[in-house]
Amino acid sequence: MASAPADIEKSEGLHRQSELSTSDKDEEKFENVEDVEKSESRVQVPVSRFTKEEEEAVIRKLDWHLMPLIFVLYSISVLDRSNLGNAKLAGMEKDIDLGGNRYAWLGTIFYISYILFQWTQMGFKVFPPHRWVAFAVFFWGCVSSSQAATHSWAGLMVCRFLLAIPESMYGPAVPLYLSYFYPRERLGLRVGLFLSGSALANAYGGALAYGISQARGKIAPWRILFLVEGLPTIVLAVVAWFWLPDSPSKAKFLSERDREIAIDISLRQPGDRTSDKFQWKQAVGALLDWRSYIPPLIYFGCNVCFGSLPLFVPTIISQMGAFTLIQSNGLSAPPYVLCFISIVACAFLSDRYGVRGPFVAGAGLVAAIGYIILATQTAAGIRYFGIFLATISFTSVALVLSWVANTHATDSKRAAGLAILSTGGQCGPVLGTNVFPPSDAPYYRKGMWVSCGACLLIFFCASLQSFLLWQENKRRDKKYGKQRETAHLAVQSELGTEKYFRYII
Repeated sequence: MASAPADIEKSEGLHRQSELSTSDKDEEKFENVEDVEKSESRVQVPVSRFTKEEEEAVIRKLDWHLMPLIFVLYSISVLDRSNLGNAKLAGMEKDIDLGGNRYAWLGTIFYISYILFQWTQMGFKVFPPHRWVAFAVFFWGCVSSSQAATHSWAGLMVCRFLLAIPESMYGPAVPLYLSYFYPRERLGLRVGLFLSGSALANAYGGALAYGISQARGKIAPWRILFLVEGLPTIVLAVVAWFWLPDSPSKAKFLSERDREIAIDISLRQPGDRTSDKFQWKQAVGALLDWRSYIPPLIYFGCNVCFGSLPLFVPTIISQMGAFTLIQSNGLSAPPYVLCFISIVACAFLSDRYGVRGPFVAGAGLVAAIGYIILATQTAAGIRYFGIFLATISFTSVALVLSWVANTHATDSKRAAGLAILSTGGQCGPVLGTNVFPPSDAPYYRKGMWVSCGACLLIFFCASLQSFLLWQENKRRDKKYGKQRETAHLAVQSELGTEKYFRYII
């Protein structure tokens, strides 16, 4: 983050970070609890210069300025990647040959590109975030709108490949951006609100498609759909350029006093903000940390469903035999309303109780039950209820992102950890977009069982990661003691590790 040193300089005269009077050599001698206890009298814990009411007021200002635009941008990005299902039922299949596996490949090519360009999300740390976001949004707005002008499957394939590049630059790194402003105990709800945009996008996307599908004119409804959902994105790119701050010190909507408080709050998220450069050794630390590799398995399971369900829900509903094509577009919306409520509620409770894993595992288990219903039942009403439960898997997506952001102690290590998460996890949609072939209609049982297995993978891996992090916290408490400064944690290791850091389970 280009302005990071300024944040530190402005905060030093106002609220110094906790300093241990012991030297680095002394810290290396802390081999057990007794050594730590002997040193406790030498630990100087900072006293806050700001009241709780002032801090809450600043956080509210940050919320109202940052979250609405971040939410809307992600909602539109999800809409632009998942509107193929609605466009298909709105007449695209009649104008463009989507026979065989061609429709599935439109989804697959997007996620192949998305995986290849996951590394670009680290641009949030290398470039000023407002410029990075504005460029990404303008890029995908242009590509999304261009889909309306295509007349062949090959043209659509090119558009879907290009669309994934700017979307991979934005969405996966938003938790990193939010960590510049919020302490980690406040991050879960904000990431949850951001990710809930995916559920809302699929909800209003279905309703919008229902209305547009009934339009009659010279332009085919599916082309209007791409234009209506793509052109506003270009306008929002301009808004992002002028609206999003790069850091607390550059938040023009805050007063001088508010900026002082915002800087102090941001420093409670462990980080490497004494440098404006990306710390490559800390990124290597993420690659060498075993805790970086179970979350991608969770994310893989999430994305088998996240990448396939929005594309195929309208088709699955239309094959139930009780609804018309236009009604199926409309009925694809209500399950995502429940999903939206689930994401926000679980994110709020996750922050309140300071845990992530149990909520990730629980959502995976509920979604698995939904897929079992879809795989075993034939009645339209019961299967439609199963879709409501299946969409709850999106809750796991929201929480696993904030969980990984909480698992690494520095910005650079956090950026690399999120890149590892996304690179492994985004392989899920490559599988998910190919498990609902037309030949399996009307029940698509193979796809339902594969998705069920993915949800059980979420449950198992989230439970395992929670247990392992709990064990590691116990080990560190036993070795170094429970008394430690956590509000302003200074990370000294080149690999971004810190013995006083504790994991959120």
